[in-house]
Amino acid sequence: MVFIQPSLCFALGAALAGAPQGQTIDARGANLVVVSPTADVRLVRRGDANVRAIFNAAQRSLVLLVDYVSWDGHEPDDRVDATFRFYGVEGEWPLGARWHGRAIVEDYSLIGMPAVLGAGLRTQDGLVQILGGPSGLRAAELFAVKPALAALSFRGGGRSNGGEVTFAIAEGREVEITARGAERGANPGSASSGLTFMINGVPAVSTPGPPSTYPPPGAPVRVGGNIRTPPRTVDAAPVMPEVARQAGIRGVVILEIIIGVDGKVTDAKVLRSIPLLDQAAIDAARQWRYEPTLLNGAPVPVIMTATVNFQ
Repeated sequence: MVFIQPSLCFALGAALAGAPQGQTIDARGANLVVVSPTADVRLVRRGDANVRAIFNAAQRSLVLLVDYVSWDGHEPDDRVDATFRFYGVEGEWPLGARWHGRAIVEDYSLIGMPAVLGAGLRTQDGLVQILGGPSGLRAAELFAVKPALAALSFRGGGRSNGGEVTFAIAEGREVEITARGAERGANPGSASSGLTFMINGVPAVSTPGPPSTYPPPGAPVRVGGNIRTPPRTVDAAPVMPEVARQAGIRGVVILEIIIGVDGKVTDAKVLRSIPLLDQAAIDAARQWRYEPTLLNGAPVPVIMTATVNFQ
């Protein structure tokens, strides 16, 4: 098992050819450890952090918002560095619906496998682990620690960067995403693959239905599954409002847009808001054009999530 500090690139693997099974290699700083392409190497990326955990028992979802201690030892800055999302959670979550505190965060993965295998929180009360995803029992076999305060499983999930937004903004975004998934009666991630698909570090909320399920006539179909994201044929960059420019505001506005049968954006509404930038994002989106989407050979309106990045 390998322990990687947060300052290292996440993709860095660690193993030594022929090393005894179970050997632990503590990689720190700018160490380079070479991995054999056939090595079966467990990776634990561990870091001290401020953490906010949001657990929804009804929806069986868990979100971890993580603000790491920086590589040079500076305290967390109350901005989210990483987000972990888990859906189809089973087991007893011991920290309540909303927990915020200091913890050691463990991110579990296997070299050569991109899927999320789980995470752990080492709090003052003990270790809480959530393990599963596409590997199921294998993840538990590889990373389970006994005794632990609690051990949970999950069906699907994902991780992304936190966008350097505040905890309040990140929490609002995640609650909205989870609620929208619940309204559609499905998780906002792909439980079968164990992955959440990301756009600019934010989950693209699209849940495919069975191929035989079609919306009422004239209603937009949601991108996902057999309905592919239509190519954008005409782009328009957002115009930064002067007041936002002077205030130094930057970030990503997430929109839900409806594309008509002719490829024009007919409607746009904000899912994740940056108040001074919302209208500029909508104005830009309404200038976009897409290739028409065909269903059974006929053009149909589609609904999808889009991001507008203000840098």
